[in-house]
Amino acid sequence: MNRGKIRVSLVALLVSLSLLLVLGTAKDSSAENSLTEQELDNLLAPIALYPDPLLSQLLPASTYPEEVADAAGWLRSGGDPSRIDEQNWDENVRAIAHYPTVLYMMADDMDWTASVGDAFLNQPEDVTNSIQRLRWQAQSLGNLVSNDQQTVTIDGAYIQIDPAQPQYIYVPQYDPSVIYVQSWTQGISPFITFGLGLAIGSWLDLDFDWRHHHVFYHGWNRPGWVDHARPYVHITNVYVQRSRPYINQTWRHNPAHGDPDRYWASRPGGAPPGRYPHTREVRGRTPAGPPGGMFVPGTNTQQFSNRGKESLRTVSPRPVSQAPAVSPRPVSQAPAVSPRPVPQAPAVSSRPAPPQAPTVFGGYRGSSEVKTQSMRGQASRQSAVGSHTPPAPVNRGGGPTSSGAPSGGRHR
Repeated sequence: MNRGKIRVSLVALLVSLSLLLVLGTAKDSSAENSLTEQELDNLLAPIALYPDPLLSQLLPASTYPEEVADAAGWLRSGGDPSRIDEQNWDENVRAIAHYPTVLYMMADDMDWTASVGDAFLNQPEDVTNSIQRLRWQAQSLGNLVSNDQQTVTIDGAYIQIDPAQPQYIYVPQYDPSVIYVQSWTQGISPFITFGLGLAIGSWLDLDFDWRHHHVFYHGWNRPGWVDHARPYVHITNVYVQRSRPYINQTWRHNPAHGDPDRYWASRPGGAPPGRYPHTREVRGRTPAGPPGGMFVPGTNTQQFSNRGKESLRTVSPRPVSQAPAVSPRPVSQAPAVSPRPVPQAPAVSSRPAPPQAPTVFGGYRGSSEVKTQSMRGQASRQSAVGSHTPPAPVNRGGGPTSSGAPSGGRHR
């Protein structure tokens, strides 16, 4: 009897250990696949400054990438916008379909959309923290303020962005490589602009609970922008159903409409390494603390990644100044080429032209060195070079003093 009990106990112990091992392995695998703070910031930078009612629909819609593609294809092929609510897509996809420019943005970069959906499903708290980090960064530089299109509210450690008008919502347009790192000053174009106002409809039935790091269904019964817009919105039971068991509760994903994993499985070649292949480093980030102690990037950031927007083709990378084509070392070809335009002599001599700006190339000494540095186009004159002694344009003390940039210097 005792042996039987011992045997049963050993079996139970082995099963428990096996389960713990499997769970631990799954947890480690999940942690390895999770995006870091920096990767999340890169991924979400193009949309972090969207108004809360729109962003709270975009994130859930991104968890159904295949339906996003279907909706975009339907509209582009001539689908009637007035019949969006009759389609079988998930409610969040239908909500975004009411704003075609946003829908097309998502459909034109499906890998980015699936990556956002993947992160939102598996790292919801990290996603909301990333959005707040980015908002604090833009706000600290003076680039996120209230105006006729949006109301920016600081609630403790969180920044809310709500529609400023009761009937219209505006989609901000900005360059992520600028808005989070550079302060706007008078005399230059605004870093953030807005297009035409888009109608607020009953499809905007979600919002953020920033304190609890989730998106929830409000059922058009909430103070703030909801009450402000409610008199102008025609509420139908397509999006608002009082019988919903999860009113004012966390949004729930419906796998019947798909998920990012299904998209990756159908993608030619499968999922790319690290899900989203266009990740760039955000360099120069330094922790800083807003009210409430939330971590945000420091204001000394030198450059922010344009990840996501590059592939969406809606933002051009910041221009990078090119170094002038001046070499501090001697070069063996085209010595007569200077980084500055050199006026041509009125008369053409049969002798090889003296090298221009010799101090740029380190200085030439003696006729033999001048000959070896002649231009390729003067190859047919080599006999003349041997029979004539070229003038001595080179200063023995280091080259002509009348032209050319200082040795080793840069053209400004």
